[in-house]
Parts: sequence; C-alpha cells; structure tokens
Amino acid sequence: MKRRSQLVLIASALVLAAAIAFVLRPSRIPVQTVAIQSGPLQEIVEEEGKTRMHDHFVVASTVNGRLRRVMLDAGDTVHTGEILAWIDPAPIDPRQTAVLEARLNSARAAEDQAQALAARARADAAQAKQDLARSRSLVQQGIISREAFDKAGTASELAGKQLQAAESAALSAAYQVEEAKAALLVQQSDNAQLPTALIAPADGRILRLIEQSEHIVAPGTPILEIGYTPRLEIVTDFLTRDAVRIRPGMSAVLTDWGGDTPIPAIVRTIEPGAFTKISALGVEEQRVNVICDFTGATHGMEDGYHVETRVIVWQGQDVLRVPSSAVFRSAANWAVFVVNNGKAHKVAVQIGHRGEIDWEVVDGLQPGDHVIVHPGAEVDEAIRVQESLNRD
Repeated sequence: MKRRSQLVLIASALVLAAAIAFVLRPSRIPVQTVAIQSGPLQEIVEEEGKTRMHDHFVVASTVNGRLRRVMLDAGDTVHTGEILAWIDPAPIDPRQTAVLEARLNSARAAEDQAQALAARARADAAQAKQDLARSRSLVQQGIISREAFDKAGTASELAGKQLQAAESAALSAAYQVEEAKAALLVQQSDNAQLPTALIAPADGRILRLIEQSEHIVAPGTPILEIGYTPRLEIVTDFLTRDAVRIRPGMSAVLTDWGGDTPIPAIVRTIEPGAFTKISALGVEEQRVNVICDFTGATHGMEDGYHVETRVIVWQGQDVLRVPSSAVFRSAANWAVFVVNNGKAHKVAVQIGHRGEIDWEVVDGLQPGDHVIVHPGAEVDEAIRVQESLNRD
C-alpha cells in the first residue's frame, strides 16, 4: 500500500509538471508568409530626368547697333527664313573713319616703300647675274682665279634670294592696302546704315528670349533661342555605377510626368564624359547623362519637363522569385526563414538579379516553399510560428 501511494504521488507530480509546462510554453509567433513561385522579373535603374529639344539654335546679333524691341514671346512658332527682330546699325563714327583712312594711307606708303626695295633688289640681281657671266668667261681664259669666280656665283645667288624677299614684302604690303580699303569701305557703305534683320535658321518654337527690350548690342550678342519641337528627347543623369549597365537600345519607361499612363522610351546613347554632382546630402557623386528617345507620343510635354526615367537593364520571364522583404544578411551570406511543420528554419540562399519588389533565387529554395516576410527580432531558428499565408 505504501509503494502504491508513492507511485500515485509520482504520477500526479509528473502530470502536474506536464500541465504547468504546457501552460507556460511560449505561444506561436504570428508571421506572414508567401509561397515561392516563378514568374517575370525586371531589374531597373531609376533616376529623375527632364525633356530636352534635340536641336537648339541661338540667334545672335551680326552687327553693332540698337536692337529694336522683339515682338515675339516664348512659345511662339517660327519658320525658316522668318524675320525675328531688327537691329539698326550704330551711326558712322567720324573718329573711326579718320583712323581707317590713316591706316589706308600708311598701308599705301608701306606698299610704295616695298615696291621701291623690290625694284632695287631686282636691279642688284640683274647686275650680279651679269657679273657671274663675265667671271665665267674670264676664268676660262685664265685671267681671274677660281676663287674670284666662286665669289661672283655666291653674290649672284644672294642677290636672287634678296629679290625673292623683297617681292614677298611688296606682295604683303599690297594685301595690307586691300585690307585697309575693305575696312574703310564697310565703314562708309550706305548699307551700313540700313536695318539688319535677324532670320530664323529653322522651323521650331521660341524657347526663351534672352534680349527683348530695345538697347545697344554688340556683334555676337545672343538675342533668342529656338528649339526644334518634333525632336524631343529625355536626358537623365545616372550614377556611373548604374550607367555602366545601360546599353543603347534598352527599353525605358517614363513615369511621374503628370499623367497616369507610363510613357515608353528607348535608350539612344550614353554620353562619354561623366561629371561631378553634389547630392541633396552634400555628397559628391560621379554621374553621366543617358539620352533616351520617345517611341510614341510625347503627351504634350515640351522642353525642360520633369520625368522619372526607369531603364530596364535585365528581364526574365520564368524566374524563381523571393520578396526582397524576406531576405536578410546572415554573416557573409543571404538567408531567409522557411516555415516547415509550424517552425521557422533559417536557410541560406544565393541571390541573382534584383527587382524592385522581388529578387531572383539562384539556389536554396524550391517552388512552393513558404518564407517569412519582414521577419522580426523574435523570429529565430526552430521557433514555433503561426503563419498567415499571403496568396497575392
């Protein structure tokens, strides 16, 4: 009886301990899971860009004078050969005319001097040539030495070189006279007092008026800028580490332009030179411009409009995908938590291409595996979980 009482007491203690352990055991941690499956995946690089007219023309003043008020406005359409503005040339300056006349007289005097020197050199060359012929006859007769004949030859050759130099100087002086005449002719020309028209070099729209009010302008002063509307492109500065993955012909999509529908585009070129740009955080970044073309309608956009450029650098149709929110770092590897029999197990995975939401799984998972998304700090190896499967 005593032994039986002891057994009953021990059994009761075991049952009580089991009941306490069952009551005190940790409850299942609620987690959200998704089932791994295959599907399409795109890897995208994205930056802010803006539209730009491919052809820009800056119309500048061709004369020194007073610009009349430009009667056009930014956005106006212009056609090739159309008059854009008028410039009234500055009146003739008497002082400048006197300076040009003096320059012409000086050039003529220099030409007379050069002609006289050339005539003298011509006479010296002729005389040296006659002396050489006479010396040749005398040396053959033995009247003069060979040395004297050689000196006559050298003198004749030197006189010929001096004649060439004198004739070149005379030709240069003649050109200077023509230059001075041309400058004075422009200054005194009646046409110099006629208004000069600024002509549109191509069809397009006026992008901006650099000068509009009436005032004095110098030759080369920019007046307005014209853009060729049909050729609209997109320029986006990407980080160089992203730009090296972009190739001409890649597909692109324009978003955040003001409409609901993404606009398709295509990469045309990557500019060869990078530049330094300061980010919003004050960090120096090396960037390079990537130029894209519209493949369809521009939806009313013009020069300088903001867009978000998304270039598709890689895409696949049957890719095993895992949500990026399920992947975390474990030492030097990537890992996920897989739910099996109500428990979480950490599994190392190898990641390939990375999309915006999903990443490619190269190794470590199989289609149908349930992985935990957004695993918290309480999730650990072999811990019991209560999964809520997301079937989207």
